[in-house]
Amino acid sequence: MFEEIAFDQVLRVYIKKELAGEAFNPQERKRIIDAFCRATFEKEKITEKLKSIDIWIAMLKRLIVRILNANISLDVPLQIYLERTDLWNNGINYDDLATFEVEDDILLQHTYVILTGLENKKKAANQSQQPGIEQNVQTVEGQRQIANTWYTQTAKATASTKDISGKKASEKKDHS
Repeated sequence: MFEEIAFDQVLRVYIKKELAGEAFNPQERKRIIDAFCRATFEKEKITEKLKSIDIWIAMLKRLIVRILNANISLDVPLQIYLERTDLWNNGINYDDLATFEVEDDILLQHTYVILTGLENKKKAANQSQQPGIEQNVQTVEGQRQIANTWYTQTAKATASTKDISGKKASEKKDHS
């Protein structure tokens, strides 16, 4: 969790040139992302624990934090690192990790490309699940209208309330 927060708030802007998406052409990025998705969370026979895109996003962030803090070769297959249980949380074990295998031509240097691809995929899925919700930018005048409408409705509601304090006073006199 700490590594994910550190990545989001600090390290994302310090991505090495070799990891940045600009190092790859758009067709190569798409091929890498699609192959990764098919081999992992979109795979039919993968364990249930690994079917969530969020699990993969979190793990990739942790991996990138470790890549940025180490002097390691980026030309090694990503699968080697995906098999490490210390990069995973949620009780992921070796049996779970044995349910997928990423192609050897998807390398450690592709990690950031994959991460951004998964984040975009998640964002697109969230937007498609909420088609009726539109981005509504409100102007100052629009805010004033809402405030005036609220004030008018509140003033009417206040004016229609009954004062029961006089009623209680007369009841006390009757009991004496």
